[in-house]
Amino acid sequence: MGRLEIETPDHVVLRFQLAGAGNRGFAAMADFLIVAVVTFAIEFSFQKLTEIDPSLDDWAGWLVFFQLLIAWLYYVLLEWLWNGQTIGKRFFGLRVISEDGEPARFVAVIVRNLVRVIDFLPALYGLGLVTLIVSSRSQRLGDYAGGTFVVRAPRPRRNWSALRTLSALPRITPAAGETATAATVPTLRVLPGEAQRLVREFVLREQKLTPAARTALAKQLAERLRPLLPEFQVTDNVELIRTVARSLRAKGDEIR
Repeated sequence: MGRLEIETPDHVVLRFQLAGAGNRGFAAMADFLIVAVVTFAIEFSFQKLTEIDPSLDDWAGWLVFFQLLIAWLYYVLLEWLWNGQTIGKRFFGLRVISEDGEPARFVAVIVRNLVRVIDFLPALYGLGLVTLIVSSRSQRLGDYAGGTFVVRAPRPRRNWSALRTLSALPRITPAAGETATAATVPTLRVLPGEAQRLVREFVLREQKLTPAARTALAKQLAERLRPLLPEFQVTDNVELIRTVARSLRAKGDEIR
């Protein structure tokens, strides 16, 4: 209860903490206030324009449609382009993910936000709140329709004085089962939560994998890590993942 486990095609288990009704409610209120301010600003501007040109009153119906469209696009565009987060979700440490643990894709985001109208009935997300409470995975109707989940995404601890570019961190003592081929560990950027989990799971399961499985899995994971971490100049796939794991421990980031 309260946790979500997703197994990737590579048989790596991703673990998430599901967001409860409380945090989701506060995030929804914050988003609602932002949307309300934006739509009010649009209506206020329109009223000022009609005072100058009364013929614009004929466009009043289109104004309502435009306000509704803006309100809907606020959720769709942010959740799609901003790692599954709106401003409210980001402020309260939440994000929307798909069934494979990745940020919700465009179609899923559209579906879950179309069903938002039903979740809002009869008022203030009444139906959505009831569904969320009785659901074993804290899903409202929009989540069921879009195949999405809302999970906790706490911000990692950051040392703001270390945001400048550094060539390397001090020498790190290798953990058990790791080789000491890297004398230093490169500075690690903020890594997406899914990538951090994959690195962690690989290091934990590495000794239990067959050589062929370890090589194949390391290749897939390294292909995903290299575009995110171009400063990690490690050619061997397994050693690249170990280096990232050492850097994560040294940096002390939380898994998001």
